[in-house]
Amino acid sequence: MTKLKVEKFLVISFIGLFVIFFVGFGGNIVLKAGMPASVSKAEVNFEKRLQILEDNLVTGAISRTEYDSLADILRLQKATSEAVLDENHSPHSMPEWVQKLGITEPQNLKFDQVFSNYTSVDDPTEGFNSVSMVYTGKYADAVAEAAKIAKNANLFNGGNFKVKGSPLKSRQPDKNSVVSYLNYSLGNTDVEFLISVEVEPSGRLTIMVTDNKQLNECLLVYEPLNNRQNSAAKLKKQ
Repeated sequence: MTKLKVEKFLVISFIGLFVIFFVGFGGNIVLKAGMPASVSKAEVNFEKRLQILEDNLVTGAISRTEYDSLADILRLQKATSEAVLDENHSPHSMPEWVQKLGITEPQNLKFDQVFSNYTSVDDPTEGFNSVSMVYTGKYADAVAEAAKIAKNANLFNGGNFKVKGSPLKSRQPDKNSVVSYLNYSLGNTDVEFLISVEVEPSGRLTIMVTDNKQLNECLLVYEPLNNRQNSAAKLKKQ
């Protein structure tokens, strides 16, 4: 079980790194850094449906009122599904280990516990700490809070990772465009914690943090097993 979770996280992390590369060239692509590895198939589907709503809101296919109504329905469906499957993995509040990194609870935004997730180093099926905290509210408030968090946690603008200085001094984003900050890039992932902060056009703010050291230790543990499986697969083909 742990091996599957770690492998899923590794794939997501690499995808996130390549996304950063394209965002650096001005692409309006969603950054996902350090997504918790405990996401189930059902949960992935709900996330995808929510992202479709985001896209429809941006294109004008649905109104803000329709977005809020449909998002509430998705939230209820997800909570019900987790209750039935007993797969609830939502944090009640921001973990203390995350707060020690200089990340504080956003103000003027509502915590969305249903779409938030976490993994724990104390859980033998996971083996490392990670969290995805989701908040909803007005776009302007979310952008302001994201910039504040980025400044306190020394993050840089995800759309231009050569920019130096305070994120607050970066150019203002286009109206209701995706805004992202992070502490790593495609060529530099040698950090103790992977951190990203992202704001969607709807005003949804997501803070993702992963203990990179614990994650790498998990990957090292399963590297010999992966090598044996790959060798076995090659022998079967011969």
